Amino acid sequence: MINSTIKSLNSDQSVSLLLNELKTVNGHFLLVADENWDSVNWADILNYSSCNVSIISNRYDIAKKAKAASISTYFNDLDFSGFKPKSFDGVFFRVSKERANTHHVINQSAYLLKSGAALMLSGEKNDGIKSYVKKASMLFNTSSIPIKFGNQYLAKISVSVPDDFKKLDDSNYSSMQAVKALSKYGLASKPGVFGWNKIDRGSAFFVDHLPILMSSFKHSPRTLLDLGCGYGFLCYQAKSFDIKNITATDNNAAALIAVKANFKNSEQRVEIVASNVGDVITKSFDTIWCNPPFHKGFLINSDLTSKFLEATCRLLASDGHAFYVVNSFIPLEKKAHGLFKSIQLVADNGSFKVIVLSNPQRNAIKQTPSAKIN
Repeated sequence: MINSTIKSLNSDQSVSLLLNELKTVNGHFLLVADENWDSVNWADILNYSSCNVSIISNRYDIAKKAKAASISTYFNDLDFSGFKPKSFDGVFFRVSKERANTHHVINQSAYLLKSGAALMLSGEKNDGIKSYVKKASMLFNTSSIPIKFGNQYLAKISVSVPDDFKKLDDSNYSSMQAVKALSKYGLASKPGVFGWNKIDRGSAFFVDHLPILMSSFKHSPRTLLDLGCGYGFLCYQAKSFDIKNITATDNNAAALIAVKANFKNSEQRVEIVASNVGDVITKSFDTIWCNPPFHKGFLINSDLTSKFLEATCRLLASDGHAFYVVNSFIPLEKKAHGLFKSIQLVADNGSFKVIVLSNPQRNAIKQTPSAKIN
């Protein structure tokens, strides 16, 4: 039964709908927690839910917090192969920004759910929730009408799937793929990575200005950190500047898979690290390159830029230079004030701007690296 009492545990109200529903059920349930679940207090789940809960997340920071709350947690690129077929009484999912991700989760739920069990989907109208519910209902050989709570919708879709069902198009979610836009760079990508099948316009603007940016150095830097690496477009350019030691980090499991594949045969020494804005990294770098996000799921998160800047301040060598590209409307210079003595605007085309940060002031931050997930 869908519970109409909504008590927000998360800034994303569609996630709150699912968490309220979790209070009313018994059995073994899987929560598919992507970046939309960022603000959940995972310890509370054990306090108000009597069911057996497992979490699968493609975000390192979310998986770390859920695991710290003693919940059975799996951090990977939404790889459900470790679960036995028909082992769950329910799968809870707040639809993703990416259609391929959502289709992938719906497809996999058909294998994971016991006969008669249900997939719970939530989201807003503009997120495509009605379309996803319709597609899942057709796939599961049933019918379901999403119920509206304010701007959010919640749907319970019971499973009755034939063995030979036709899966929704998930863009071959689990596979690395050649992408036309990346072919001249010899790069590949996969669904699940932000902007996986294109070159981000901000990153392209960054690369166009790399020769100017690199002129900040008297001698070529030896170490590079790509903070929020995605599939590796920025750090892949390092070979043009003879940077031999690269660390690429991201909190997105799909990005880590993609960047690892792209550097598989590289002559450069590349370390790939799962982290929450570099939290597990302790060494310093001659240069840090970054195109930071400013969204968490469907929501704008104004604190993200500050988190990236604090991490850069902590990890940049005293005589190093960090290069940032951000949307022109983001007040990066203001946010960086106090963290760096030198803040230099290099280029601004009205859509994006490129900035050099130097002379980090580490006494201005208080940040303790966290432990990795084992």
